[in-house]
Amino acid sequence: MSSLKSIRSLLATTAVLALSSPAAASPFAEPPVFASKNGQLNILMIAKPKLVKAISFAPPNSRNPINPVGWVYEICYRQDAIGNQCSKENKETSSEFGGIRLALQKGDKLRVRLVNKLPRQDKNKVSHYWNMNSRTPIPDLHGINLPLTPTNLHTHGLVVQARAPSFNNPTWGDDIYVDLYNPANGHPIQQHHQHGAVVDNDTGILDYEISIPNNEPSGSDWFHPHVHGVTADSLSSGLAGIISIGSVRDYVSTDALNSKFPEGQVRHLILKDMQVLAASRGKILFQKGLNSYPYPVTNGEVLNDQQDPAFCRQKATGSETARRGSCSGTNNTRSGGSDYTGGRWFFPVSGAIFPTININKVDGEIWRISNVGASATYRLQLKDNTGNYPIITQLISVDGVSTHIPRGTTAGDKITLGGSRFNIVPCPVPTPNGYLAEPICIKEFVMMPGSRVEIWVTYRDRTGKKITPPKNGALATFQTVGITTGAPGVGDPWPAVDLAEVKFGPRDAASNLVALALAGDALAANRPEGIFAEPVPYATAAALANGCRPLTPGHRRRIFFGLVTVTNPNVFGLGYEEVASDGSVVPNTAMPITAFDPSNPFICLPLGPGQTPVRETWELVNLATELHNYHIHQTRFRFIQPSANSTSPLSPILNPNVGAGVVEDNVPLEIAVPDPSIVKAVMNTQNGYCTIDQWRSKRCAASPKIIEIPFAELGEFVYHCHILEHEDSGMMAKIQVVPAPPSYWGNNQVNH
Repeated sequence: MSSLKSIRSLLATTAVLALSSPAAASPFAEPPVFASKNGQLNILMIAKPKLVKAISFAPPNSRNPINPVGWVYEICYRQDAIGNQCSKENKETSSEFGGIRLALQKGDKLRVRLVNKLPRQDKNKVSHYWNMNSRTPIPDLHGINLPLTPTNLHTHGLVVQARAPSFNNPTWGDDIYVDLYNPANGHPIQQHHQHGAVVDNDTGILDYEISIPNNEPSGSDWFHPHVHGVTADSLSSGLAGIISIGSVRDYVSTDALNSKFPEGQVRHLILKDMQVLAASRGKILFQKGLNSYPYPVTNGEVLNDQQDPAFCRQKATGSETARRGSCSGTNNTRSGGSDYTGGRWFFPVSGAIFPTININKVDGEIWRISNVGASATYRLQLKDNTGNYPIITQLISVDGVSTHIPRGTTAGDKITLGGSRFNIVPCPVPTPNGYLAEPICIKEFVMMPGSRVEIWVTYRDRTGKKITPPKNGALATFQTVGITTGAPGVGDPWPAVDLAEVKFGPRDAASNLVALALAGDALAANRPEGIFAEPVPYATAAALANGCRPLTPGHRRRIFFGLVTVTNPNVFGLGYEEVASDGSVVPNTAMPITAFDPSNPFICLPLGPGQTPVRETWELVNLATELHNYHIHQTRFRFIQPSANSTSPLSPILNPNVGAGVVEDNVPLEIAVPDPSIVKAVMNTQNGYCTIDQWRSKRCAASPKIIEIPFAELGEFVYHCHILEHEDSGMMAKIQVVPAPPSYWGNNQVNH
């Protein structure tokens, strides 16, 4: 089947570009690994600037190439550290721009001493230092400390406790409500709304202890800073790495769950991007409130606060005949933008620019792909260079959780389960007998920021049949073919770029294996022993605070993604209301689109009877004619359909024998379509955004994404758009999960 219609909102106005495969620049290298030992991983992690040697930028009219300055995590084992520094003589110290992998097992403790050595930034180039509602450049009392570059640590994807320090344990869990400052940058002043606890000590250190549950799903997650207002700055500069839990052997076999897939044939591809500026073209416009102002830049300076999707043309034009891991900057002054001529936008894969990936083992490889960039969206495919067709791969895992699609699931339901991100095609060979789940074949997929995908890559013909490569091998190109994420003038035009060259060697032989067998955590995590079903082991009954209550049975929460004021495109936010079983809005629950306020929990809810995870249904409504990318911390979610029966993973009532099919932690939301009566107003005076009232009156069509969320961890955390420009601009809200009270659940209450 063709899924181009089914994922029409993602692929609307997409520019597709087939590029020739150029010669590779360097071999692919796996990210350095720091692995747990005896149940723990205890590391020193220093956030610091560093020259990115893999990126060589040649400014106009200069003979000397420049290595831009990125931000990296320097990591070493604590036992090998000297105080709060990693020894230069220690060979196990690593500070790679491409990213580092923390290899953990279920039940481990991750102990991190985080040190902030990040540089102070120019306040004129830190957007959220400024009041984004003002026409004149005045500081924002909420973000006045952001140029000091505070940082913290978030483990994206881990289902772990969002824990603040206590008297008994002074370390932090995976809690983003803390700002760690570098004392060399100066001391912060009191803000109007503090993001969280302020750690301003002479050493710039913060200690974390994160307990990995024994039933944590195996898969690929990641880590990065999460300080509101400068999260995009950090990731645009490269400050991110990946986490693996367990092994692919936990859920992948080469037959009906008997022979495990070789661990040595697993590859980790980390997608980052960096926009590097040239000084010769004058000044770049930087956002300060409702207006932007020009400031000079230096050769090799990184545009990290306000990445521009129009930095390059979406398609190669003129003399730019091939894009080997990068694209050239363009002049956008005619449309009111900046002149990036002479600059270059780099797209490294695990730190290398257009590397060569050699696949030369029987039955190919599993690729774990992570988009750890700030804002860029990729539309990815592996193109056979000779036949000029996308090579079909098998989908293994989504957002760090292996899939478990029941046999007989319809084509449309498969697309829905994947959040309309995958171009799903029929597998060339029927599912072998004895397989517990149905293999899913894809030829293209969309990855928005924060998403992870695992695929099985092996050489195939145009129909998807596995074949042995020619004697001299076969060449393919791993590429993003370009995507515009919304209506013209509103959606971001992410460019087409060749990311890596892939060489299939003759040893990638066509064995009898036609599909990998999966024992997916999308099933196991939702069964009685799974993390989304078992009682929360550390939760102890406590009285509920005022305003904290369970969602009424049959009710659901509705979240709106939009602008706080549609005439101001710079301040994003989230709206909220509770919806009764008859579809009516529960009185006194509606809240307008509001920018993030760390002092205001939109939602507070207790766990279920016996401190078990509680499941809620949410509707996600996008009021924009551009995509937003919903993400929630500390948990995952699944898609549901009210009409689905109990044998479907889309059933409103989860069947533990069926499972969730696909479990995700981020998903693109359907774009809004205004009707003819308001389309001019929406596009011309409302910056491409509808209002809640226009949606209610059905003058703006925006189909909600309906999801079920199991809450299985305590603490204060957030849900937000993971396009970090949108998150830093306010599209985030606070949520709190607390223990069930001793009296609310009556005789069903069990204390732990």
